[in-house]
Amino acid sequence: MKIAAAAYAPQWHADWDSLAAKLDRWVADAAAQGAELLVFPEYAGVEAALIGTPKDRDPLAWVAQCVAVQDQWIALNARLAQTHDLHILAGSLPWWDGSATTNMAALCDSNGQVAFQHKLILTPYERDEMGLSAGNDLRLFDTDLGKIGVLICYDSEFPLLARALASAGADMILVPSNTDFPAGQTRVRQSCRARAIEQQCLIVQAPLVGDVPDCAIADTQTGRAGFFGPPDHGLPASGIIAQGDTDVAGWTIADLDPQAIAAPRQSGQVGNFAHWPEQDHRVKSVTVMGLGQFST
Repeated sequence: MKIAAAAYAPQWHADWDSLAAKLDRWVADAAAQGAELLVFPEYAGVEAALIGTPKDRDPLAWVAQCVAVQDQWIALNARLAQTHDLHILAGSLPWWDGSATTNMAALCDSNGQVAFQHKLILTPYERDEMGLSAGNDLRLFDTDLGKIGVLICYDSEFPLLARALASAGADMILVPSNTDFPAGQTRVRQSCRARAIEQQCLIVQAPLVGDVPDCAIADTQTGRAGFFGPPDHGLPASGIIAQGDTDVAGWTIADLDPQAIAAPRQSGQVGNFAHWPEQDHRVKSVTVMGLGQFST
């Protein structure tokens, strides 16, 4: 299976047709290279609000602007997935569900069907400046390409979320990300690599890159696309299966077999996935003690 991870740079557009044409070019390019699953970054959907004359707005105003075009953005991605006969994880954006506004990414299949994953653990900026609400449930999408889980950026930094997806049978976990500084990119990238080791499965990271100075949500961002697996038999010793260049917009495409990447669960040098429960009884309590002679 060929999977394409986007290092995607949002930009201003004169009108909706300009945005739609850009996204169509991106999807067509990946499709021409044989990609069956396309992964766009966190907040790539904010580009749907970057139409017309640039205006300085506070984060709450940008959230409202994104919500105003949320349905158009998802419909565009669903149409492109159907037109090009592939699956697309659309770039996330603020999404109003009738009761709360979340950070939501949509998975669109080749039949035009759509399913949603809401970000579960919000960053301080999303809580305090954007006024977003956290999602309530973790979802595993059973698709023609396998069982796909999604952890949106900061969610990837919390191991139990990935564990829940892997335990439910995830063949891969997609991590759309948006980090403004190298430290944030390091946290997400290293977390993706750690999740691949712990759960012995494929993790795919797709970052937002470039600067949009007039947009408070996407004013500056840095990152590099990456495909990560467990460093074990038949896989790279680094755990890095493929990666793009930092802050260079474009696709990173890898031809992968997620089940082969998960094979070390049964025959690897180590058994992180199988041995995970052995932590449980050891973390119920911590004994605090001083040093004593021959203490055991």
